[in-house]
Amino acid sequence: MTFVDTSGVVMVDQSTDDAVNRSVWAEFTGGRQARWAQRRAMLRLLPAGGPVLVGSAVVLQLLAGLLPIGFVLATASVIAGVPDAVTGGVDSPAWQQLRDHLITAAALFFATQLLLPVQAFLGDVLRRRIDDQVRDQLMADSFVGPGIAVLEDPEVLDQAADGVNMLRMAAWSPGAACAGFIALLSRYLQTITAAVVVAVVFEWWAGVAVLLAGLVIRFGYRIGLSVFGRIYTLHQRVRRRRFYFRDLLFTSVAAKEIRIFGLLGWVGDRYATAFMDSSVPIWRQRRRIFYGPYVLYTLTSFVLLGGALVVTARASATGVLGIGAFMIVMQASLSSIRIGAFIAESDVQTEYGMNAQQALIRLGELTAAAADPGGTEKPSAELPIREIRFEQVTFRYAPDAPPVLDGLDLVIPAGGSLAIVGLNGAGKTTLVKLLARLYEPESGRITADGVDIRTFDGAAWQRKVAAIFQDFVHFELPVRDNVGFGAGGLRDDAPIEEALRRAGALDFVTALPAGLDTPLSRQYTDGTDLSGGQWQRIAIARALIAVEGGARVLVLDEPTASLDARAEVAFFERFLDLTSGATSLVISHRFSTVRRADRIAVLEHGRVTESGTHTELLSAGGRYAELFLLQAARFTEDTPAEEPELLGESADV
Repeated sequence: MTFVDTSGVVMVDQSTDDAVNRSVWAEFTGGRQARWAQRRAMLRLLPAGGPVLVGSAVVLQLLAGLLPIGFVLATASVIAGVPDAVTGGVDSPAWQQLRDHLITAAALFFATQLLLPVQAFLGDVLRRRIDDQVRDQLMADSFVGPGIAVLEDPEVLDQAADGVNMLRMAAWSPGAACAGFIALLSRYLQTITAAVVVAVVFEWWAGVAVLLAGLVIRFGYRIGLSVFGRIYTLHQRVRRRRFYFRDLLFTSVAAKEIRIFGLLGWVGDRYATAFMDSSVPIWRQRRRIFYGPYVLYTLTSFVLLGGALVVTARASATGVLGIGAFMIVMQASLSSIRIGAFIAESDVQTEYGMNAQQALIRLGELTAAAADPGGTEKPSAELPIREIRFEQVTFRYAPDAPPVLDGLDLVIPAGGSLAIVGLNGAGKTTLVKLLARLYEPESGRITADGVDIRTFDGAAWQRKVAAIFQDFVHFELPVRDNVGFGAGGLRDDAPIEEALRRAGALDFVTALPAGLDTPLSRQYTDGTDLSGGQWQRIAIARALIAVEGGARVLVLDEPTASLDARAEVAFFERFLDLTSGATSLVISHRFSTVRRADRIAVLEHGRVTESGTHTELLSAGGRYAELFLLQAARFTEDTPAEEPELLGESADV
């Protein structure tokens, strides 16, 4: 089912009528397999907590389940012994027995209270350990294979939105669900033991009635919560859109334009609409699931418990049961029925934690299915020696989208510099992503010295490619890390400072408050932010240190876009020296940069239409010459009359 929200975007409602309208009875009869699968998934996580911790938590919960029943028996003995103790006086055996029962009851009560913080502590430690393993698995699933296409899949993003958000919330994480499962041991043990006490002290059927009274409410409530949780997960995509608008309102990324263009009201309205779109259907289903059925559960439980207690009271009134036995049955019945109440340490944690784990499992299945197995061969340290070649490479981002690259043939000579120019949408950055194996070609192949790069281990090949993309990451970390990441987290001063010097960034880095250890964000103490040009130099230093660390292919996607013209010329004059021995691929819109490359390729309509040196391409009088002269005219007073028509086309060139 689809609908259009108020911003005009077509949204997909992932729920189906069967899933949304599924009754509690249908969930009870038809959803058992799914519920057991969820619980098995939780149990498989428990070993991550460690045998000592899990064993201690289990023993503690069993003890916590038995202590309240002991307290019931002790207090009943106290009440039953009062008449004889009063009659016999303070020196009588009855009084001493009453005193002993009272001390026992007090000890059991305080032991129960003392166990509570220990139970909470062990549960919290268990949650953290298990969640740490879940996070490790999430990272492994997110980075399975070298490609990133799967991370753009809507279903993967839906699962990640729910799974990751719940993992961030301590009360809704898979680890919290495991701790909640163990916490249920004490509750169920207390319930069953109390029912057994009723059956032994009074009648077996009374014990059964008391047990059923608690379990009817318990299972009815939990099944309703299960249906509700299932419906909650069906609105993942609408909820993800709500989170998007929320982040626009509360992060600094969009703050500038929201203020400048006066978008606060617009974004706020869209957030409110998305919030209601994701919440109102859930609220409606919650009323349907909980209110009506819950009345039925409660009435059933009331009849069972009320009948047992009425018969117990009559037996006591007729002398069949003594006062002590009557108190045992009464208190044990109330202890047993407590299982039907909301359990703060378990119910929400287990339900949403199980949903989070299922979302993360599904995410792992999707990423594993989409991962290109590739090869396992390790590329040699010297590769490429001769060339990198694109052979009839075709690629599109979606099966029904037009091809971005269409039968592309391109040769990148090893040890030399090749510049790629082209209009917006020509496929320049896509070409780089294919070279780095972030995506795989639909057809054709990319070879290094004649060997298809898909035969190489993906991670090993990517270590040979040092790339600076237009949207390179501004890590909110010290300069040392921002540069050292190019060589796998290198932290030594000397090579980092050398890379900064070669990129022309050492002077301003040295002037920072803490030098290499200055955080590059004003959100941290002693942190600072950099200009666009300074960030570009940091990124270039990152790529240069990657070359020093063994990368053989240096890719610069608009490397000097944020530098002024003089700095750009100075940088490229040193460029060949900086990348000596490495294969360099440069994408740029400034011809003052690309004209110095060994060769230049013009990309248009997904293919290379021209290739040669700057002089050769100008002499040919083709598309390159046309666009070069157009850009040159913008720096003179002799602007061609047709410039306005061509400017829109050549913005990327």
